Amino acid sequence: MNIRWLKDFITLADCQKFSLAAKLNASSQAAFSRRIQQLEQHLKVELFDRSRTPIKLTVEGKRLYPIASEMIQMSERCEEMVATKNNPIVIASLHTLACNFFPQWYTDILKKIDTPLVTSIDSGVRSISGYQAALQSQRADCLLFYQNEFVVNYFEPSEFEIIKLADDALIWVCGSSFSLEKLEEEEIPHLTYAPSSQLLELSAPLLALTPYTSKLSTLFQSTISESLLPMAIHGNGVACIPKTVALPHINSGRLIHIWSEYKVPLEITLIRLREAKSPHPCLDALFEVAKGYEH
Repeated sequence: MNIRWLKDFITLADCQKFSLAAKLNASSQAAFSRRIQQLEQHLKVELFDRSRTPIKLTVEGKRLYPIASEMIQMSERCEEMVATKNNPIVIASLHTLACNFFPQWYTDILKKIDTPLVTSIDSGVRSISGYQAALQSQRADCLLFYQNEFVVNYFEPSEFEIIKLADDALIWVCGSSFSLEKLEEEEIPHLTYAPSSQLLELSAPLLALTPYTSKLSTLFQSTISESLLPMAIHGNGVACIPKTVALPHINSGRLIHIWSEYKVPLEITLIRLREAKSPHPCLDALFEVAKGYEH
């Protein structure tokens, strides 16, 4: 299967418009559309519902999305590993953790470890099952990962070593410019996570717990909280955001913590495969130092 087809598929699935997707992939719209058709012909399914605007993934398209993402990442990882002269520890990480938690954590780790570390962050994994596959295939050496009681079964302690690094939680917020009277209306604009996002899976219990869910009307979707956050700050709707990400903006008055009685605890964890066939030579040292980190 042509990796170019899969990259086009992912781009179109994300932006939901042929003209924009073609532009982002530096292609003419005609050539771009032809490659999407070739992929559909190869798989013998329709991946997009073209009767709707913006276009949407079909059931088959939704099934392909996490697999295509994983295949693209494996292809890029292969190219990187062949080209690079060093051997970095590859940490697959949720984009939110890579941007907000990793820098300070990694800085603290470097101060305590004697072994010189070269590290690469991979934030392109799209689902919980994708994270699991990244470890089992050893495309990633370890994961920086959100866990709660609802996803813990993906990583059984008998197969994976799991270190808790910090506590977090998903909470409801809106911007200070968002009229709180709208929370009483029949439809409340909802800023939410795209279907492929791990945070959508993690936020499902919060949605089930919150009685206002039936009033939520999706206004905006994104795979990362960093997109939802500014949308919320600008008063476009309500969103569930990791508390550690939202707290500085709550403290500054840009965000308001709403429905505070409803939240879902999260743990930030570091995970590796116990019986990896060829583990990175610095991985033991990283985990040993990480065991004393918990905040």
